Amino acid sequence: MQINDILPKEIDAIIFDLGGTLLHFDYPFISAELQKVNFQIPQDDFYLAVARANHEVERQMSLGLGATDHARLPIFFNALLRELNAPVDAEHFIHTTLIPRHTEVNLWNYVPAGTIDLLQSLRKKYRLAMISNSDGRAEQKTIQFNLREHLEFVIDSHFVGVEKPKKEIFDMACEKLRVPASKCVYVGDIYAIDVVGARNAGMSAILLDRTLPQKNDCLVIKSVFDLPKFLL
Repeated sequence: MQINDILPKEIDAIIFDLGGTLLHFDYPFISAELQKVNFQIPQDDFYLAVARANHEVERQMSLGLGATDHARLPIFFNALLRELNAPVDAEHFIHTTLIPRHTEVNLWNYVPAGTIDLLQSLRKKYRLAMISNSDGRAEQKTIQFNLREHLEFVIDSHFVGVEKPKKEIFDMACEKLRVPASKCVYVGDIYAIDVVGARNAGMSAILLDRTLPQKNDCLVIKSVFDLPKFLL
């Protein structure tokens, strides 16, 4: 399938996910904690493990588990530690290190260099917005990391009472933009949540997945930094 068959010919708006897309799982913090037990993991390998942990989240969802973003969190944590093969007791590490850190500052707390430049480039051609399954902190995090000024709005599932992949949250974004779904592209990192939800709402989607799985209904790229190849 050609790219022109996956992305619309006319795109007015790009809508981003937050965690795992613009704001990433906190590699500096996790790697520092794992170094305390003499375990080192290169950043590229770490984020490959994150992508594989996302696949486990999707598998659990297909079994009827992890129906909400909150319920998916321990599934993701356990899967990530298995993928990393980290020499820690998973339950202890999750409850004494990961959950307290997430409660305090949110573990999706790392913006790779170049992200702001990317948004500035895209903003010259497209309207930009965000939909996030979050706990009420999504907009605050975009402000903290200087992402917010490049987005027209942030829709946080905590405040609107509906989560991706339900189409209603995508419909809200289209209504706020006053742009038809057919002219919007959604960018996210979990197929069952981001791509399925966007397509149910009539949007095209771009999946970020370092494992580069074969998908017939969306463009798959390794990171947001690959977007200019297809959108600029």
